[in-house]
Amino acid sequence: MPYPTTRTTLLNRLSGDEAAWTEFFLRYQGVIADIGSYKGLSPDDCDDLVQNVMIRFHRKIEAGFKYDPSLAKFRTFFSTLVKGCVYDLIRKRERHGVSVSDLSAADDAPPPDELLDMALREKWRTILREEAMLELAQHVDEKTFQAFQLYALEKRPAKETAELLELSVDSVYVAKTRCMKILREIIAKLNAEDPELALYV
Repeated sequence: MPYPTTRTTLLNRLSGDEAAWTEFFLRYQGVIADIGSYKGLSPDDCDDLVQNVMIRFHRKIEAGFKYDPSLAKFRTFFSTLVKGCVYDLIRKRERHGVSVSDLSAADDAPPPDELLDMALREKWRTILREEAMLELAQHVDEKTFQAFQLYALEKRPAKETAELLELSVDSVYVAKTRCMKILREIIAKLNAEDPELALYV
């Protein structure tokens, strides 16, 4: 069973690789659109936002951008790119007299940038949790991973999981234990790279 690539591998494949671009688009389009929604953009504007971010990022890749985790977090780089495109769209709509809702309307709300940063951090937590699962899938065989998904994540009974996968119940318990150990190690590594996100299993 083929699993999607993890972030670093995917980013390093983007130059000239159409399949990698498709995977990158599918992985990040929802995050970008959600951030647009946080800033009060309409669904059509959110679609424009996704396209604008992808076009700008594609230009950077074509200009020779290479992801180097030792130099900067990809989260920081990509978040800055998304925020720039968000504010460009807001300014464009305001110039044309189109109202954009203001998320800072409440008296006790933090400043708009802080709200946006909070939203971006939460979205990156989701991305990295998904990435952790992708990495886990690469460390174990298919049935072990499926047993972990069904029993540990979907909370199906061990007996039902065993029957579905044609495993023993003991094998289901072992799969959970093994996968949890590996997943904790992956999460610890991701937290070491980006402590601000404070991921947990």
